Amino acid sequence: MKRLLLTIFTAALLAGNASGPFDQRLTPDQQITQALNRLTFGARPGDAEEVRRIGVTKWIDLQIHPDRIPENPILDERLKPLETLRLPLPEIVRKYTPKDDQPMMGMVMFQNNPIPQEKMQKVRTGTAEQRKAILESLDEKKRQQVLLQIPPQNLEDLPEYKKEAEDARKAQQEERQKENRLRNPRLQDLLDSDQLAIARTGDKDQLTALFATLDPDARPKVASLLSPQKAAAFPELRREGNFQKTPRLVASEDLKQGKVFRALYSNRQLEEVLVDFWYNHFNVDQAKNVDRTPNALHLLIGSYERDAIRPHVLGHFKDLLLATARHPAMLYYLDNWESVAPGAFSIGPFAPDRRFPNQFRGAFGREAHGLNENYGREVMELHTLGVKGGYTQDDVIAVARCFTGWTIRDPADPEFVYAPFMHDFGEKTVLGHKIPAGGGEQDGLQVIDILAHHPSTARFISRELAQRFVADDPPQALVDRMALTFTKTDGDLRAVLQTMFTSPEFFSEGAWQSKLKSPFEMVISAVRAVGGDATDAYTLVQKVAELGQPLYNRLDPNGYPNTGDVWLSTIGLLGRINFSTAITSDQVPGVSVDPLRLSGKDAATIARDLLGRDPSPQIRATIDKALEGKTRTPPFIASLVIGSPDFQRR
Repeated sequence: MKRLLLTIFTAALLAGNASGPFDQRLTPDQQITQALNRLTFGARPGDAEEVRRIGVTKWIDLQIHPDRIPENPILDERLKPLETLRLPLPEIVRKYTPKDDQPMMGMVMFQNNPIPQEKMQKVRTGTAEQRKAILESLDEKKRQQVLLQIPPQNLEDLPEYKKEAEDARKAQQEERQKENRLRNPRLQDLLDSDQLAIARTGDKDQLTALFATLDPDARPKVASLLSPQKAAAFPELRREGNFQKTPRLVASEDLKQGKVFRALYSNRQLEEVLVDFWYNHFNVDQAKNVDRTPNALHLLIGSYERDAIRPHVLGHFKDLLLATARHPAMLYYLDNWESVAPGAFSIGPFAPDRRFPNQFRGAFGREAHGLNENYGREVMELHTLGVKGGYTQDDVIAVARCFTGWTIRDPADPEFVYAPFMHDFGEKTVLGHKIPAGGGEQDGLQVIDILAHHPSTARFISRELAQRFVADDPPQALVDRMALTFTKTDGDLRAVLQTMFTSPEFFSEGAWQSKLKSPFEMVISAVRAVGGDATDAYTLVQKVAELGQPLYNRLDPNGYPNTGDVWLSTIGLLGRINFSTAITSDQVPGVSVDPLRLSGKDAATIARDLLGRDPSPQIRATIDKALEGKTRTPPFIASLVIGSPDFQRR
């Protein structure tokens, strides 16, 4: 049955939507569904009735002005345990940076030279007699430390010490394993056999009773080792246990779970959709350069979204562009933090002299790399003008020169700072605009202004928004009107959205069901459609990743595609069908679904309830065929609807 559904649903999705022209208006009921599908992450039970009550136009106006909408108190409750969402960035870095591990015994033995360097050199390269004489002169402890630093092949001619070296390496390995077990215990290291059985097979009540018998220090460790199904009942304990092991990753998980909770519960749905859109537009991958940057981006992306993206999604584009340009996450991600003017430093490590003020020394304990063009290129190609926006390689170099000196003050306190000793003070020309020599930080600010007011930026940003909210290939006439609004209002994003939402194209047959949901949109809309209550978002985050969209982990700076073709893989569609079955059967850990909400309803009613409209004739026929000879339980019917192309499109 699942193979049949996959074949039919894949064919329907590949065929695309059968929508009409962009000048053919939707019916009033379709307009309600369209507004909910585009301005939210999917309708929850009762949403359509609320929009109908206040009117589509007024409802959209409220969403464009989220400050007028009281927030859902459940959201505050869900976000409360996720501490990093509220902490200032320096505090996040201080608290969630892993403490330096104490070196293991074996590592101490390996790292410290127990004898003078000249003797150590002879032990490695001297004659057999010389090496034997030195080893014989050492006490047992020092000799073992020395033997650990000698390649095994160098002891082939000293059989009396070869066995001792092997024993020392074995002891070292055992010590490392012991230290690792202390740092990362398993359940069997923390629990006796009876307790272990409860941890593996017990229900929530039994696990609660088990935790009550454990030492307080052991509870979070145990919770972090439970299966996802069981740990979902104890999210705060699991978080504390993970914090003890990998604090940096906890900061990342806070952001991912916070994103899910906001998408599920926020009454200000358009704001959350826009935060998702603009983060993707100004993408930063948390996994990039983890080993090269002073602080892993895991610690910075929460602040990046909160402080650089969220405040500006309904403001002026120039402010959004500047905020992202100056945030440490973007400076690290596109390497501008280490971009310096040619000749600003001599070759080799940065020297702590008069050109290198004390307050910057912590940020630059590495070799100079010269001018870095990454941000200069991406800020034009991806953030503003677009790939066909009219810039040249000379512009890329000039923009990169303008942004030299835009860097980070200190890894322990990652904040933007302008460092004049890194800046290129020469004259530059950017997109035909001459930038005089000696401008300093103002060079970068002038570039921001040039890009924000360029006609190509107005067109590129307008098309991106129309592509997200209207159709993968939006009508050029609509894009042109949005671009005109962008230009007339100095890049007022709220005004651009109003132009789009009040356009005939937005509520047209051409836009109807024209967008395929991303994995994140599919998962969130499914939970919202069935009225699910999520007390733990950990599993939902994993489900989104399994479907091909790991949150905040898109390596490419252009973010996840804004069009649906990338999600049309057989494996991805099968995963969607499997998730549909899991969520409608109340089998997603951390999410509860009311089994009575759809009870007593027939297939047609359930379909209208979940879709907000009647299913298409093709999908209705497919569902009827799938139900032949089956017990028509509401969860089974709901899984067919959620997994269908009618639901996968918005």
